[in-house]
Amino acid sequence: MRCAALALVAACAVWTPGCDLVDPARPTVQPDTEVFGNLIEASPDPADPTRRIARIQVGPPRALRAAEAESGKPTPEVATGLTATVTIGGDTVVVVGDRQATLDDIDPGTEVVVLPVAGTTAMHGTVDLRLEAELVMDFATYRRWKLPKLALDEPAAADDPTAINSSGVESAPVPVGGGTVLYFSARLRPPATADDVWHGALREGLAAPGEGQGPVERSYRAELGVEGWAAPQLVDFQGLDDAVRLRVTWVSEDETACLVTVEKPGEPPWVGASSRPGRGAPWGAVQPVEGLGADAEDAVYLTGSRSKLVFASSRDGRERPDLFLFDPKTEGGPLPLEPQISSFGAERNPRTGPQNELFFTREDRPLVFKGGRVSPLRLPGPQRAVFTHAAPTSDGAWLFFCMPRFRPLMLDQDIFVASLGPDLSLGAPVPVDEWRPE
Repeated sequence: MRCAALALVAACAVWTPGCDLVDPARPTVQPDTEVFGNLIEASPDPADPTRRIARIQVGPPRALRAAEAESGKPTPEVATGLTATVTIGGDTVVVVGDRQATLDDIDPGTEVVVLPVAGTTAMHGTVDLRLEAELVMDFATYRRWKLPKLALDEPAAADDPTAINSSGVESAPVPVGGGTVLYFSARLRPPATADDVWHGALREGLAAPGEGQGPVERSYRAELGVEGWAAPQLVDFQGLDDAVRLRVTWVSEDETACLVTVEKPGEPPWVGASSRPGRGAPWGAVQPVEGLGADAEDAVYLTGSRSKLVFASSRDGRERPDLFLFDPKTEGGPLPLEPQISSFGAERNPRTGPQNELFFTREDRPLVFKGGRVSPLRLPGPQRAVFTHAAPTSDGAWLFFCMPRFRPLMLDQDIFVASLGPDLSLGAPVPVDEWRPE
C-alpha cells in the first residue's frame, strides 16, 4: 500500500504547475509515469484516422483516496482542472476487466490508468498533460494486477480440471491432427497476499507447493470429440518426478515421438526426446538430444526433419535467450540464427509451420520468419492484442496461442485459437475450450 501511495505522490508532483520561469506556451518534458484519472471522452484523431484521442480528468483513484483517509495520510493533490490528452494508436494495448479489449469498451467516467510510451510525456501550458499510450487499463483491473492489497476481497476461482483453461497458467500449445489433439503445459499461479491461495486446476501432477517451494510445470494431452474436449491427461515421463518443468514442445503427427524441455532444481534446462510404439502406449524414457548440450529449451524439429531443430538458449553469456539452429552434421555445435531473428530482444517459443515458417516470440510480440524476412502477427482490432506461444496446425489453417489475464505476481495465461490465412492474417480469437473447427 505504501509503495502505491509513494508512486502516486511522485506522479502528482510532476503534474503540479511549475515555477514562473517556465514559459507556459512551451511544452515541457515530464517524467514518464502512470497517469490515473477518469475517462472523459474518446474521439478519432483528425490527423490520423488509425488513432484515437482520449481526454482524462487526472486525479487519484477513489479506492486509493479511501485507503489513505482510513490510514490518516493525506492524498496527493493534483492541479485543479488538470487533464491528460492521450494518443491511442495501433500499438497501444487496452485492457478492460482483466482481458484485452478496445478503447470503445471503456465507458466515459471509468477510472483508468495510462502507461505512457517512453519519452512522450509533456506538459502544454499548466493544465494540459499530453502523452502517447503504451497501455490503457481500467483501474479495477490495475489494482488487482499491481495493487492486490488494495483490491476488493474476491473468492478464489473454482477451476474445472476437465477444462483446458483455468485461473492458473496454461501455455506452450502443441496442436496435432489439425488441432483436434492438443498438448499443453500447465502450472499453478502463486498467491498474491498472505490470505490468498494458489490458483489453477489441480490436475494430476500438480499440487499446491509447500512453504518455500515454487510451482512445477507439467504437460497434458486433450482430445477434441463430438461433445467437446475430453479431460486433459498427464503426459507421464518416468524417472523425472523431481523436475520442476516438463514441457512437451513438439509431437509427431502419429504421436509416437516428442521433444521435451526438462528442468531440475538449480540446473539449466535441457532438451530430451522420447518415443513410444503407438499412440496409446506409455512414453519411453526421455533421452538428452546428443550434441545439443545444457541450457536449451523449447526445441522443435524443422518441418520434414528428425535431426535439425531450433531451440531457445541463453548460453555463451547471453542476458536474454536467442534462437539457435542445431544440425548434427555441422561441426562446432549449435549456431544462433541470423540477426533479424536472434536480436537484442528475448526470443523464445519457436514453432515451425507446414512451409517451414518459423513462428517465435520476441518479448511479448509474436513474429514469423517466412520468405527470408520477419513479419509481425496481429489479431484483428484497432489496438494491439498481446499474445505469445504461437503454434500453427500442421495444415496451417489454425493458430494456437496464449493470451493473458492481468493478475498479480504471475499473469493468468489461457490458450486461444484463431484461423490463420495464407497471408498470415488472423481471425478473431476463441478460447480453446469453446473452439470447434469448421
